[in-house]
Amino acid sequence: MRIILSTAIMLAFFNTTKAQKIFTSDIDNFWIAYDHIRKTENNKKEILETSFLNKKTEGLKDFMEIKQFGGNDYLTVIEKYPQFWNSIRKNTFIDSKKISSINLALKKLKLLYPNNSTGNIYYTIGALKSGGTTHNEDLLLGIEKIVGDKNTIVSEFDNENLQKMFLYINNSQLEHITVHEFAHTFQKKGEINVLSKAIKEGSCDLIAELTMNKKFSSQYMDYGFKNYDKVKTLFKNEMLTHNFENWFYNSSTSKNPDLGYFVGYVISKKYYDNSKNKKSAIKEIIELDFNSEEAIFQFLEKSEFFEENIEEIKSVYKDKQPKVVRIIGFENNSQNVDPKIKQIQIVFSKPMNENVSINFSKFGKEHFPLKKITGLDNTKTILALETVDLQPDTEYDFYITDRGTKSEEGYPFPEQEYKISFKTEKK
Repeated sequence: MRIILSTAIMLAFFNTTKAQKIFTSDIDNFWIAYDHIRKTENNKKEILETSFLNKKTEGLKDFMEIKQFGGNDYLTVIEKYPQFWNSIRKNTFIDSKKISSINLALKKLKLLYPNNSTGNIYYTIGALKSGGTTHNEDLLLGIEKIVGDKNTIVSEFDNENLQKMFLYINNSQLEHITVHEFAHTFQKKGEINVLSKAIKEGSCDLIAELTMNKKFSSQYMDYGFKNYDKVKTLFKNEMLTHNFENWFYNSSTSKNPDLGYFVGYVISKKYYDNSKNKKSAIKEIIELDFNSEEAIFQFLEKSEFFEENIEEIKSVYKDKQPKVVRIIGFENNSQNVDPKIKQIQIVFSKPMNENVSINFSKFGKEHFPLKKITGLDNTKTILALETVDLQPDTEYDFYITDRGTKSEEGYPFPEQEYKISFKTEKK
């Protein structure tokens, strides 16, 4: 018989760790609110607040603040996805057997990486916003994105990635996610670039794998290994940038999201495999300084993930980044541009991807000279921009930004904002 934890139960992890507890009351309270809401057409917001949100744990409070969701988000997903909620309901309850399994996993982690953490674990319902995150030493886990299986109904979701989120689930998913997020609490804060963040995330998948002695199954792992060389090449192009949105938390924009986790896992696994002292390697992986370029590059080189050394990679990377060569018709910062011009043509050093990011003038609409982006020429090195009717004796400017601007080969524009400015001549 399944033993369901009551709303007040808080289970201690293990004797060697003081004051570390598991909280599950949010799950029970959510389902109480859910049942009441589904049975009525009135006062749904009040029911949600009275039965659930007013009783939320400190962990759920932090979770909602960090991931930026609230009562309206809960009401939306409750109304839109009744079949999903009904099908996953039984899986969300955490019984004493599951607690024991989680405790065992954390004991194993303590053997791999001795620690004295006093952080709590909060298993909660997160309105489908996130599977998990950390707050100080605490773990905050959205159980509804973790415990689905092949019987979970996902046909109500419009988002393709929500439809796929349970395709790669195995029966140790909850323990794996718990250990993954728990490992984050020992890591140094920050990440200087995509490479740094990839190692930060992927290394936690490795630590969980070593702890559980079981491979982690996920969409990004499956796609990554099946498209290894392609992913590796794309990653090399962007690993020194801050284009995190292309590699992490991008399920709304990519059919194959979170591939930064995969690359970081492979790099960390290779680092671990190449290390003679495995226990020291685990400590080095967890305690890596993600804000140190030198530390990150040394870690990458020791992993032997790329055949080239880091200096070769940086040199090739810099050479292949597209740059603005010139403006046809006038020089940047010119003070006597003909106000009758109808087009501005920008020459790049490399063939460009069509999506060049343009930002407005910081001095107001009247100083922004562009009407629309006409597009690239046949060589893809010249970008044509149609101008508005320019006024004489007026200063104009705009910016080419690094947000999505990259060469045809995928190398990003090196400058966060490249300012193009000019002043038209007097009448």
